[in-house]
Amino acid sequence: MERFYSWRDLNHCTDQGTVEALVICYNACVLAIDNVYRDIEEALKSCDNLPDCVYVIGSTSQCAVFKEAWNPDSNRRENMLMRGMKLGLDFVKQYVFLEWQKTHFVKHVLGLTEELYKFDPKRLLTWGVYSLLDKNNAIHQAPSGHAFKHPSGNKNKVFIQAREIASDEAELFVVGYTIALEHGAKLREAKKVFIDTMGIYAYVMNALDLCGGHAEILSFHSYDELEKLNPPSTPYFCIVSASTSGRMARVMKERRFEEDRIVTMVDVKSAGRCGDVMVPLDAMGVHFPDLAVSEGTLIEIIGENFTSKAKPPRPVVIGEPHAPDALNAIHKYFGFSVQPFNSTMEGGRTKLLQLNALPILEHDDFVKWLDAEINWSFPLTVSHVIHANDETSRHLAEAILGRLQSKLAKGGAIRLIPYRDLDKPICEDATGVVVISAVSRDGGILREISRDLRSYIDAPVPRHFITPIGIPQTSASWKQLEIFLTKNPTPRSYGFSNWIQMPIGDDSEQNVWTRLAELASLAQGPELNDIGLNIEASVVAESLELAANEIGEAHNSFLKSPRGKPLTLSEGYLFFAKDSEIAKRYADVSQSALYLTTSAVLQSAREHKDHTRRLCPTGYESVVLGPECFMRFNDAVLQACLLRASLPSELDYSASPELSKLMRELLSKIFTRRDKDFGDSALEFAASIAVGYLRLTRSDMNALFDECFKKATEPSALLGLLILAKHKQI
Repeated sequence: MERFYSWRDLNHCTDQGTVEALVICYNACVLAIDNVYRDIEEALKSCDNLPDCVYVIGSTSQCAVFKEAWNPDSNRRENMLMRGMKLGLDFVKQYVFLEWQKTHFVKHVLGLTEELYKFDPKRLLTWGVYSLLDKNNAIHQAPSGHAFKHPSGNKNKVFIQAREIASDEAELFVVGYTIALEHGAKLREAKKVFIDTMGIYAYVMNALDLCGGHAEILSFHSYDELEKLNPPSTPYFCIVSASTSGRMARVMKERRFEEDRIVTMVDVKSAGRCGDVMVPLDAMGVHFPDLAVSEGTLIEIIGENFTSKAKPPRPVVIGEPHAPDALNAIHKYFGFSVQPFNSTMEGGRTKLLQLNALPILEHDDFVKWLDAEINWSFPLTVSHVIHANDETSRHLAEAILGRLQSKLAKGGAIRLIPYRDLDKPICEDATGVVVISAVSRDGGILREISRDLRSYIDAPVPRHFITPIGIPQTSASWKQLEIFLTKNPTPRSYGFSNWIQMPIGDDSEQNVWTRLAELASLAQGPELNDIGLNIEASVVAESLELAANEIGEAHNSFLKSPRGKPLTLSEGYLFFAKDSEIAKRYADVSQSALYLTTSAVLQSAREHKDHTRRLCPTGYESVVLGPECFMRFNDAVLQACLLRASLPSELDYSASPELSKLMRELLSKIFTRRDKDFGDSALEFAASIAVGYLRLTRSDMNALFDECFKKATEPSALLGLLILAKHKQI
């Protein structure tokens, strides 16, 4: 969880001209002085240019910590202030803390006696909410030929999804402060607060907490329920989530609710609206000239949800912008040390992807990083070094122990403990703990050790978690791991060190390999001989046996080509950096390393900041992997990687006749040319259909089956897989 959210505001000051402010808004976290320095530096580095001033929004206790951090005697303060300088010039000329006090802010100019630039807190927060609308893609514009049908009955091109404005607690506080600043007095006295959707409950609850209100929050959900409401005799307040026509607030006024007790959080404009509009988009420079429409495919909205995915799936073509930031580093250090698929781990478990990280422990780059982490981040009171049970973690723990023993006066007393031996008597005298796991996915072993330590030793005992290589499923899961490990009952956070981290997508035990194994068992069933195929029974039986054999032999690899050749890579792969070692030795790259690359690229596409390039569905729009991807990446091994690393929804073309037709034509060519290089991926495509990942419209799928089965006179593994696919369809 992030402590703060930051944004920029560019304003014209009558005295100083155009001035840019950096705004930092904290959640309810407990701050330490070190947090202040790190947070200011991080926020300043978030943009290429330096602002003219910095405004910090927070509580009274947070304000006290900031004032303490501004003590002139602190060396860290001087280093932090230098972040606001460039070529000897002081670009950041002012730091102001806006201390929240129930219904208003009190300004504290840090380090100065007067305020050089004057920014209105209301303006700063309004732009903060607008930046969240943009960041979290909460303003939806209907695709061409489509229109939103709102609960009011209006049809237009825009829908504002207010519940999506904030995605974490820090962002929630931006919205809460905005509501409380403008309407805190009325919220404090209100006994009831009416809202039009539960999607904004958290915002309103946060605003009530900030201003000390204790009102009951009532959601009426719809226009029908609003017609049954009458203004209560006790003090009240009404908050509408968002609007494009202003009708909800207007109906409230018609129901005799007082206009000065009605506020709409976000609207396309404020002129002509009943009550207050907190964030008018036209004032933010956003205009919708073609807002109203009279026709088009309707995307109906119920509350804040879409009734159906009215738009055909949007194809996403994978390209260079989807490359993960850490991909080149992973290739450099692990390009030739990815274990074969489904290798056995210590303890007897198998995992689809594993990295052999042991050789990297001696690499100069890693050694340099490790030394810096120990010098800068490890507690001086270390008495216990605890490591995960695997061999690589043990070697790393021994290396860390040796460094600590040479640096600390009591180094000889540090104990090295494998996790399997950890119990309360061993660590009850701990004065500082280092926990080590060389490679982490979503951090299950680190979570287990952390939970045990919480039971065995007191919270104030310092501890530091180090996991140099991270290959989580998602960025969010990695962030959650860091929060879980570092947050504790004390005001300070535990340490956390990571060298390289790259999300690699789904890494569960259920995958295409396991589904194919289950499918192979069906090949022995007699019912497969009677599914309406005009093929000789002996050909069907032998084809099924061949398919089962191919699947059995491919437990640690992809399926071979119909010609019996392993799938290999040709020269010039887009995601191999030019002149890198992996690009020069592409023939030595394993299938598992290619799959790791493809899976990480797809996961990066799912998390891409640009929603037009994001391989992630919205409430009204599904996304699929564009058929062009299989033409762009036309090596059979790369096509296999795409098929196996994609989610089933990303290969579902059944909702788009156009995309389905393109895929059917591609599949037809691949199956027809199965005896040539172009058709080397035929078994992989057939397998993807058979396990239910790759889907076409029913008419296209039947046409593809008919075409393949009409020509089936000889048994083959491809025919066997297609028969299994046909059986699954039935």
